[in-house]
Amino acid sequence: SPIKGYAELLQEDENKTKEQCARYAHIMLKNVAYMETLIDDLKLTYQLENGMVPLRRQQHNLTRFLKELVIDLLNDPEYEHRVVHFEVGEEAVLFSFDETLLKRAFQNLIINAFVHGDETTEVTLQVSVSEGLLQLRVADNGKGMTTQETELLFERYYRGTSTQQQPQGTGLGLAITKNIVELHGGTISVSSIPGVGSSFLMEFFIN
Repeated sequence: SPIKGYAELLQEDENKTKEQCARYAHIMLKNVAYMETLIDDLKLTYQLENGMVPLRRQQHNLTRFLKELVIDLLNDPEYEHRVVHFEVGEEAVLFSFDETLLKRAFQNLIINAFVHGDETTEVTLQVSVSEGLLQLRVADNGKGMTTQETELLFERYYRGTSTQQQPQGTGLGLAITKNIVELHGGTISVSSIPGVGSSFLMEFFIN
């Protein structure tokens, strides 16, 4: 509707200023980008749920992978002023995983924390291994969620009750993250306290 509406405005009124045309074009492109994201998320969700995504697992140093992921994210102008703390027990944690899929999962978690928090929200990424159990935690000091919200959080299309800042979310990001974690044989859970923050815990058994 926004794309069609602004296209009609551009077509019907020949007296618009250059600034008005640029503003309308910006709105149209923003909505096109949202549609592309939604289509990509829908496609990936369908593929994950139907076992159609090839899992290209290779053994990597997970610690280094996550550090590079965070650096790349913070190099994005949209997040360059954000803060991500990194807490790791071992500098070399070997784990067999699909780099593309796991990158998507962690980006979803970290960006969600920023989007649903405010400019002071910080993220802490923790990595620990004990007796063959790999634990990865993404925690934030944001607004937190109620029990009712956390129970629905991994459902498709659920976007929570605090989406005023970024209402264009597809509601598929955390469902995709859950599918990716489970595809790697792991589990994901969330705990949250309103006004304190949220914590996502992923667990994998490793040799």
